[in-house]
Amino acid sequence: MHETKFIHLPPRPRPVLKGLSVVAGITAIGFAAAWAFEQHRKRELVRVLASMPGAAKILPTLRSYSETVLAQFGVSVPPKPPARKS
Repeated sequence: MHETKFIHLPPRPRPVLKGLSVVAGITAIGFAAAWAFEQHRKRELVRVLASMPGAAKILPTLRSYSETVLAQFGVSVPPKPPARKS
């Protein structure tokens, strides 16, 4: 009797999976861009503070009371969001 062999090929990626991978890639790029912008913003703030006269005297205070000290120099800092209760 004749024997028939079947070849099992892996399924081809479907368009939905390709679409999801594109969306995931764009999302990852967006998160990386947001993170890079935040790092740039922090560096820029540090540069501005370092260029102020007398900055070396206020650095210890700045670590503890950053919002108060920056408000005295006219730099607006958004308030921290309240801690979440779980």
